Amino acid sequence: MILALLLAAGPVVHYAEFTGSVDPGSGAYLIAAIHGAQERGAEALVVRIDTPGGLLTTTRDIVQAELNAKVPIVFWVGPPGARAGSAGVFLTMAAHVAAMAPSTNIGAAHPVALGSSEENKKGEQNTMFQKLENDTAAFVKGIAERRSRNVEWAEKAVRQSESVTASKALELHAIDLIAEDLPELLRKIDGRKIDLGGGEKRTLHTASAEVRNVPWAVKDEVLHGLANPEVAYLIAMLGVIGVMLELFHPGTVVPGVVGGICLVIAAIAFQMLPVNVGALLLILLGIGFFLAEMYVGGHGGFVAAGLVCVVIGSLLLIGPVDKSFYADADFGLGWRIVAPVGAAMAVIAATLAWKLSSSIRQPLRAGGYSLIGEIGEVREDGTVLVAGELWKASSAEPLTPGGRARVLAVHGLTLEVAPEGAALTKATS
Repeated sequence: MILALLLAAGPVVHYAEFTGSVDPGSGAYLIAAIHGAQERGAEALVVRIDTPGGLLTTTRDIVQAELNAKVPIVFWVGPPGARAGSAGVFLTMAAHVAAMAPSTNIGAAHPVALGSSEENKKGEQNTMFQKLENDTAAFVKGIAERRSRNVEWAEKAVRQSESVTASKALELHAIDLIAEDLPELLRKIDGRKIDLGGGEKRTLHTASAEVRNVPWAVKDEVLHGLANPEVAYLIAMLGVIGVMLELFHPGTVVPGVVGGICLVIAAIAFQMLPVNVGALLLILLGIGFFLAEMYVGGHGGFVAAGLVCVVIGSLLLIGPVDKSFYADADFGLGWRIVAPVGAAMAVIAATLAWKLSSSIRQPLRAGGYSLIGEIGEVREDGTVLVAGELWKASSAEPLTPGGRARVLAVHGLTLEVAPEGAALTKATS
């Protein structure tokens, strides 16, 4: 019954848009899109790509998902003016169908080593960099062989940073076709036979297929934004400056707090910390700031810093968690949980901090010092009855038994008092 309904509904093509750098955020998005299309029985997954490149480690993860996918993967470099640079070469060539729009380009996949530019210029003399280049060249050749594409050009793209236009790439058999837009692409790949490996083949029916967009998970979108090289670098430098200011001027607090937050975020962006670990660290840091506001007091500054940490950390946890957390693949946090919890924590922390700071400003109301200003009755033996207790009293002026006296100070078990009228005169003079 269900199968009949699915067949009656017609073919469905999943469509994902991938722009910007290849980083853990965009990588997680593409891998999730591949798995989602496969699980939902999509006719194909079409990915529009426009990227300058990115991390090689993330590229390998995406390519592995492409090569092992049991759903047809179609990469389209578009719209006109787009490019598949560096890492984009690997991703496009690993797809079952590689397409480009007119006036686009692909290539320049030479790896870049971390270090000084002088070292990078001496590729043959730098053993480690030579290993990286050879390994990357073998990687792209393996992809080209798997998809029956131009192995020689793929190697040139890595070793010589060769880049070509869409028409030249089609001539070199680096791609399969050129399409102006998505509808033309779906028409041209309709009827194409796809080898999914393991003897499984599929004929595409995409000309009249329903196109469904693949949305970005909040976690992946936030991480993708933070992993932008310019953004990550600025955040890291802001963190270093903040910590240095705190070291040079201890006690200023704000630069140190901002610097610490920025350094944690930069560590996540540069993959020095795993995403989930960094997210939990930000949440714990935020809770620590809430506590600091209550016990140290920062006039609301610690509450604001804590709220920033909790919100960013929670955003990075939205969506499925990775396998290292031993959770079900569908387990994750959603906006309906994060938004109320973050707001509630901010309100509670701010209220507690306000109450605590207000109580600190109140005069002491415990022990003997709470008697200062109280009015007592003078007894015949020279003692004073104050708050239901008899106290020894000393006064610079004579006290009248049965009269009233105001407490001026407390010295151990003796109260320094003055007749009520005299005490008021002193207070107003």
